[in-house]
Amino acid sequence: MGIALFSVMFSHWFGFQEITTGIPYLVSTILTKLVFTGGLLFLSGFGLYYSFSKDHGVRGFYKRRLTRLYIPFLLLSLPLYTYFLCCRDDYGLLDYAGQLSTLFFWFKGNYGGMWYVAISLFLYLVFPAIYLFVFKTHSGGRVVAKACIMLITLYLALVGIRTFFPSYFEVVEIGIEKIPFFILGMLLAYGVRETVLTRKEYRYGVLVIGVLYAGLTALNRFMDSYWLNHFTGIFQKLFFIPLLCILFNLLGNGFVGRTVKSFFDWFGKYSLELYILHLHFYMFFHFGFLNTSLSDCAQATMAMCFALALCVPVNRLLAMVTKRR
Repeated sequence: MGIALFSVMFSHWFGFQEITTGIPYLVSTILTKLVFTGGLLFLSGFGLYYSFSKDHGVRGFYKRRLTRLYIPFLLLSLPLYTYFLCCRDDYGLLDYAGQLSTLFFWFKGNYGGMWYVAISLFLYLVFPAIYLFVFKTHSGGRVVAKACIMLITLYLALVGIRTFFPSYFEVVEIGIEKIPFFILGMLLAYGVRETVLTRKEYRYGVLVIGVLYAGLTALNRFMDSYWLNHFTGIFQKLFFIPLLCILFNLLGNGFVGRTVKSFFDWFGKYSLELYILHLHFYMFFHFGFLNTSLSDCAQATMAMCFALALCVPVNRLLAMVTKRR
């Protein structure tokens, strides 16, 4: 999670300024290949499986998701969207209600990067049903078969939307194309928790995925296909996420290993606050009264600095409000 959030903020700093050249920008493009937003959904599916497998209570599950995602999002978003409602001529009550509820994404698309929250809320809503359908049985073969059925059904739906409703697909593409990551994260969590995957099988799996990723990447040079690019991106994350786990394990617990892990652990601990805050601050600077007096670089830099400075106290405040433990 820490690597994902660091890479998101690092690449957004360049994206806010529309910088597309230079070595730092090249580094940011490399970072986006490692985990990034697709990886966030993958890790969400992984973590939710562990949480729900310990406690199957649906009511408790929804309550925890409400207090850990939606209420924090609502509290952090109210000031910005209320300001927009009062000060922007192109912002009305429907925009206000739609963005606070995240329904705006499903009708008009991404708004200020909050597609991730909208998709996460949707996936949290359907998660218990996915769990009961795919993972209720303890048979490894049946679990894999049901997961494949779900993924095939999902892709048939994605292909259908893209084919018959292309304009709508473009609106919600940034979110719905990443849903398979969530299911794959759940599947990996099942394999680890139920000890279906041994360490040897895990490493062989990474090797096979790496070969497939290399093959798809090479094929991409000769073919221009949306779905080929899509599956290349899927295997890209499926290769780099476990590879990073192996690399971090090799760093050990020496000074270098502890320093690197602590750095990314910090970003992971405050991932939600960092994600929302840096985007909201940028939206405030970019669409607010300071837009004409601040350069693109200043807007991007101030958004990052404010998010980094405030994420810890905001996290504590949110914990107090939602009584998280």
